[in-house]
Amino acid sequence: MKKRAQNRPDVPWSRRQAIPDPQVLDAADQYEDARKLLAEQPPGTGVLLPLMNVASVAVELYLKCLSAELIHVEDEQMPEASRVYAAPALTGGQGHRLVSLLDAMPPDIRDSLISAFDAELRPLWNKDLRAVLAGLEGAFTASRYPFELDSDISRYNLAHLMRLSEFLGRFARSLPPVDRIVWKRGDGVTSASSGPA
Repeated sequence: MKKRAQNRPDVPWSRRQAIPDPQVLDAADQYEDARKLLAEQPPGTGVLLPLMNVASVAVELYLKCLSAELIHVEDEQMPEASRVYAAPALTGGQGHRLVSLLDAMPPDIRDSLISAFDAELRPLWNKDLRAVLAGLEGAFTASRYPFELDSDISRYNLAHLMRLSEFLGRFARSLPPVDRIVWKRGDGVTSASSGPA
């Protein structure tokens, strides 16, 4: 299993987040742009699997941009400087589970997302966000390995996947950027702060 990156020891915080994380959001937007290009292709052009795949990646990354942690790593050439990366809140197999990614979000962000979903898509689909995400669990793998015995892409609602990708992108981009920091203190106690990024 891939080891999760750690902050350099001299940073004054124990945890720092930018929500939405701009690096993860940018990657999600690129997959969403690819999804839109593939969705414009006429039926029968043979792009269903790539369409499902990029939409699944976009959904996952949009969820991750709402919970990722900023990691500051010492620059090898300039040790006084840091290279900044985003680390997902969940790693390993859990990092691809859509419902788990929803649960990993800070409660206020998750509540805002659910409220926005309830206002826009729940009336159309008669399902809550958690149920829609659960119904799309595994679409990423199924779209990559459709030839395997237990793979069945027909069990995934393509319309939900497409619309959810678009919705999550709009939601993430609508959030004002916020920096959330859990500060280290000399006494071993931490304190939290939140403010515009």
